Amino acid sequence: MREARNPDGEAMGEGGGSPALSSRDANMAAKVLDLAGLGTVVISSLDAKIHADARAATLLGTRRTLSGRALLRLVSATLAPVVIRAIRQALTGMPVTIAVSGKAANGAVLHVDAGLSLSTEGGRRALFVTLIDRTEEREEIAHLNRTVEHLWYTVELNPQLPWVADNEHGVTRVTERYLQMVGLEEDQALGFLGWMNVLHPEDLPRMQSTVGAAMLAGGPHDVRCRFKVADGSYRWMRSRAFPRHDDEGNIVRWYGYTEDIHELVLNEIETRWAAEHDPLTGLPNRALFNQRLDELTSRAAEGLGRLGLVMLDLDHFKDVNDILGHHAGDRLLTEFAKVLRETIICEATVARLGGDEFAILLPNVESSEAIEALIEDLFTNLKKPLRLNGREFDCRASAGSAIFPIHATNASELFKHADIALYEAKNAGRGRYLSFEPSMRSKMQRRVAMINIGREAVENKRLLPYYQPQISMQTGEVMGFEALLRRRDRSGQICLPGTIAEAFNDYEVAEAIGINMLDMVIADMIDWRSRGLDWGKVSINASAAEFRNRDFIHRLIDHTDRAGIPRDRLIIEVTEGVFVGRSAPMASDMITELKQAGFGISLDDFGTGYASLTHLREIPVDALKIDRSFIQDLFGNTGNDSAAIVSAIIKLGQGLGKTVVAEGIETERQAEFLREHGCSAGQGYLFGRPAPKTAIDELLAGKRRIA
Repeated sequence: MREARNPDGEAMGEGGGSPALSSRDANMAAKVLDLAGLGTVVISSLDAKIHADARAATLLGTRRTLSGRALLRLVSATLAPVVIRAIRQALTGMPVTIAVSGKAANGAVLHVDAGLSLSTEGGRRALFVTLIDRTEEREEIAHLNRTVEHLWYTVELNPQLPWVADNEHGVTRVTERYLQMVGLEEDQALGFLGWMNVLHPEDLPRMQSTVGAAMLAGGPHDVRCRFKVADGSYRWMRSRAFPRHDDEGNIVRWYGYTEDIHELVLNEIETRWAAEHDPLTGLPNRALFNQRLDELTSRAAEGLGRLGLVMLDLDHFKDVNDILGHHAGDRLLTEFAKVLRETIICEATVARLGGDEFAILLPNVESSEAIEALIEDLFTNLKKPLRLNGREFDCRASAGSAIFPIHATNASELFKHADIALYEAKNAGRGRYLSFEPSMRSKMQRRVAMINIGREAVENKRLLPYYQPQISMQTGEVMGFEALLRRRDRSGQICLPGTIAEAFNDYEVAEAIGINMLDMVIADMIDWRSRGLDWGKVSINASAAEFRNRDFIHRLIDHTDRAGIPRDRLIIEVTEGVFVGRSAPMASDMITELKQAGFGISLDDFGTGYASLTHLREIPVDALKIDRSFIQDLFGNTGNDSAAIVSAIIKLGQGLGKTVVAEGIETERQAEFLREHGCSAGQGYLFGRPAPKTAIDELLAGKRRIA
């Protein structure tokens, strides 16, 4: 056989035979290797057969005798150069151990440590290879490496930035990403003072308190604060940490993370702001006001301090909405809020509670005089007219105040008493400021009671019309009636409207009473018509509340037309109260529309208002009603003879072509005076007291002549 040579061209022995080992030595070596868990392979020539012992053959998944090329095919291709270099080194007489990976003959993954050494026993050279199976160990290491890699990417790609700390040294490890984010070197970020380099000064006490409490309690902590980042700006962060304890319960390490929650916090702040502020004016809303009212009242009580509360209403705000529209009303509210902010420069909470209702909370207020001075400044700043839709409007307000604990013992009472003072200020003529007084509370209680009684009377159908005849002063015949409101209380007693006078100042209740009254009057007219009775004309009183809603016109038209009652048989009586304030233009327009629709218009209580002549010139009045006070004062019964005034009113009405009706006629002498001066009609106890429909039925069924 030819001489086999190694890769370096050196002879490896003739015939590729195995090294000459004695049988005894070979058996001993095999036993030692087997006990050591090693498989062996003897390579006498790469071109000759290679011999593997039983363990190596099992490990390689081959027969015990194989070719060199078959053996190399088991090695991973990328490791072939490494194997060749190892063989060359071993052939020089320098043993070498290499890690080899590949696949066994059966396809299984294989990792071994191969020790190569040169043997020259018996004058023949051969490579002696020992194989140690590292497959399970290497697979476990590979698995651990993959796990470590996964954890590393989890950390690097996670928005949370982990850190480690202990109770002795503070923060001991942070990530590179954290250092890049805050723009610090590692030594600046570690230890107990590292936080101070990045925390917002305002948040440092909260962080110290939270961390200190967690260290004492040995529990986790969770805190939000602002971190200064590399560009110098501050961002909201969430810092959480969890302790790890040893078997004795001592904290050996803190594991935490820092997470950027800036956008989340900004969204929360924006959402919270929207929930606590009025979107139109930007002022705190009722919810935030109530919260601060409770907080400041408690603080004042604990510190023996004082808390002032001012309630404000815009005067005639509804008129602006009704006349100029809600857009103008919104502008008025915005401008008012602006003046409030510019005027109230002391420590205060200025809030919009809803609609045109505002409030000012003044902690540590000294006295009612201090509040009064503040309101005077506000009223002065409100005197500048506001231009809305081409028209100048005054932005005026009424205000009432109360002080805790002088006027109230708790937050709820403080609010109620300031609101009562506001109502009294508005009731006194608007554009005024009043401080709460105990007497106001009883007035308010009476007012609320009247409103509630009025509301209950509507809901339980306790209202009814009484009719007082209006007669011709010349013929004595009944011309018609005035429908007057009466209320039946729970005992069945008939009560005058004065018992629910305040209900007519509550727009909701006043309107409900007006609707109820109209329904009953129209129903009575229908009944009289069905009996063939001629009732003439019926006058009904319209409150100022009804002239603040255009539905009043539609309601009158709808009711009379559906009933088939001629519109001119219904007279709408109005007082000068409907022309007071900013609603005057709307009231005038509505009266003109009612006249154009065919209804009669009568100006009630004529002569008592300062602008009666102006109203006669501007509105289409059909009749004037001389107020009863002038009739009662005829002939000086009260020391003030009103004969000249009554005579002048009659002449004025005649000159303008108006029907003149005298109210409150109680004596024949009064009636004779009115006839002599040409008064058109009259009503009063002389001709008949207000009576229910049953009595009027008898009157209409009999003779219509009364006087």
